[in-house]
Amino acid sequence: MQDCTMNMEAERRHRGWLWAYRKIRGLDCSVITAFYRATLFVWRGDTGSFTSDRSWQKIRIKR
Repeated sequence: MQDCTMNMEAERRHRGWLWAYRKIRGLDCSVITAFYRATLFVWRGDTGSFTSDRSWQKIRIKR
């Protein structure tokens, strides 16, 4: 049980700015949008709702 908790904590630490930026860029968002949303993700733990250039679906990444 404790080993599972440690793995989840390690995964959270790896989800930093670069991870969020790459994830958002992978969704065909602009560099500016990815930069801004990745910064919000690090500061608040939430990117807020946004759309990508690929579709009109709303996207949100939360911790």
